[in-house]
Amino acid sequence: MAITRQGNGWKVDCWPEGRYGPRVRKRGFKTKAEAKRFESYVMGKAAAGEPYAPKKRDHRRLLDLIQIWYDFHGVTLKDGKRRFSQLQALAVKMGNPIASTITPIGASRFRQQRLAEGITPNTANHDQAHLRAVFNKVIKLGEWQGQNPFAIIQPLRLDEKELAYLTEPQIDALLEVLEQSPNRDVHLVTRLCLATGARWSEAQYLRVEMLRNCRVTYSGTKNRRNRTIPLPQPLFDALVEHAPKFGRVFPTDAYQPFAKGIKAAGIQLPPGQCTHVLRHTFASHFMMNGGDVLTLQRILGHQTITMTMRYAHLSPDHLADAIKYAPKSSVGNL
Repeated sequence: MAITRQGNGWKVDCWPEGRYGPRVRKRGFKTKAEAKRFESYVMGKAAAGEPYAPKKRDHRRLLDLIQIWYDFHGVTLKDGKRRFSQLQALAVKMGNPIASTITPIGASRFRQQRLAEGITPNTANHDQAHLRAVFNKVIKLGEWQGQNPFAIIQPLRLDEKELAYLTEPQIDALLEVLEQSPNRDVHLVTRLCLATGARWSEAQYLRVEMLRNCRVTYSGTKNRRNRTIPLPQPLFDALVEHAPKFGRVFPTDAYQPFAKGIKAAGIQLPPGQCTHVLRHTFASHFMMNGGDVLTLQRILGHQTITMTMRYAHLSPDHLADAIKYAPKSSVGNL
């Protein structure tokens, strides 16, 4: 065991577990006192039976951590393969750095670079969240001892977007157009979405056995939970009559016929809301007709009430007290 001067610094050379145990050598201490503190730390850890060897630098790259994330977690997700591909593409854009060299400021610069290239702030937030999730998972698995460089980066603040929905005249016009479509399924898929608030994929891939007792049960949903919703008798009868004896109720892909029907009916929608407008339409009319938000949450299958609250402002009683308790002069005759 020795502390010796080496050049302009000091060197520690010791055997914490005795002559036949591992040898610890470290150089570069500026003062002898600093070297003594390190020696005492190592000897104390060894005496307590705790690890004392300096941690080796982790040279794994970002793609290596993404692979671990996918093997032990991503593979279980419904969209795991898609997210895995997106994460790999992000790692390549970052230059696949050694993971331990990624810093919060470096991650923030990468986000700014992506924004300058034209991605939307919403996409940037999703990218950051997915990369943060990779580090969180490998830390929980005990595969990463460092910090999560994406943990302290705040998401970009976004303006809340109004969710488009169809009015009663627009619904009538759309259904009239879809009735004339050569696709036999598109009209009923649309009616089913409007009646139950289903996602298009849930209705499109509905199986015959999920129609029972004037109810429809959606399985394989986004949150993996089944939900059963009552149907109007005329719609249930039409679905049963339309469906084959087994298999899918709607065997043909009705998305393109629906998109054409939207255009033919003269309906203009925000980007990305083509079929999802049916789900928004159900939720919006549900609230406008006096429905309560907790029931709507169960119908839509939202895991948290936060998502459902986007429709709360459409309730007839929403913030009605603004009129009741406003200054009298503000509500007088104009």
